[in-house]
Amino acid sequence: MVFGETLEGIDHLLIGTAQLEEARHGYMRLGFQLTPRGKHIGWGTANYCIMFPDDYLELLGIVDGQQDTNGLDQFLKQGQGGLGVAFRGNDLSKTAALLQGKGHNVEGLNVLKRILELESGEVMPRFELLRYGAEVTPGIASFACVHKTPEIVWQPQWVNHPNGATGIRRVVYVMPDPSETIDNYAAFFGEDAVIVSDGFTEIHLPSSSHVIRLITEEDMRRFYPGIEPQNRVRDCYMAAIHLWCDDIRATEAYFDVYRVACHKEGDQRLRLMEKDACGVVLAFDAR
Repeated sequence: MVFGETLEGIDHLLIGTAQLEEARHGYMRLGFQLTPRGKHIGWGTANYCIMFPDDYLELLGIVDGQQDTNGLDQFLKQGQGGLGVAFRGNDLSKTAALLQGKGHNVEGLNVLKRILELESGEVMPRFELLRYGAEVTPGIASFACVHKTPEIVWQPQWVNHPNGATGIRRVVYVMPDPSETIDNYAAFFGEDAVIVSDGFTEIHLPSSSHVIRLITEEDMRRFYPGIEPQNRVRDCYMAAIHLWCDDIRATEAYFDVYRVACHKEGDQRLRLMEKDACGVVLAFDAR
């Protein structure tokens, strides 16, 4: 097991957007408080982040197609949507050594910087990244990161959202046969973390409350009534993101006031459509 020793759950989820500014306005309409825009140094990409107290969502888009986009341009040829998972590390050198000891190739440690455009001037958050072979988390594009300047990214005015969302609960991936990936995930997350149930596999991340759920395309109707499976180019993709909210009635009231279409599932969940959240199903779950 690699995860419990040096990694601590989901740091953030990435959503690839075809039009970054359009995505920003769309997520603001959904009731999120977004950070100012960040421009990645050396790449042709920029982002807006939706910060929660312990994790966040990153809306990522291309702002300069003449520069390297770190693969985002190729991803968007197949449509926008969930791009990947960033796991939070505490010792990426040790993570790299553990992965190499299991025969995996690693890339890094790399330092990423971005220019954050504040009203008071530009600041430069820094991150350390570790990338590894796709076989480590098959079907899920992932990497590990460490924040070197968390005080810049987590600011009080950015973590409170009008829609009441408070953090990431679960991310759901569709893949042809989740059972084929169990051994890989057990090696990375630990055997006790991987739970096989009726119709899905769940990974309960050590050292956090985050859950990754793996389902098939056919199971989308069962878990998300009203959403029809689509003929997608991608065999594996991020289908849904579930967020915690402290007061589901207040969240529903916000959506009513701002005419955000949502599907109500009992008294515990509200669900938005893919088209309103840049290609992913966005669910709000009562805590």
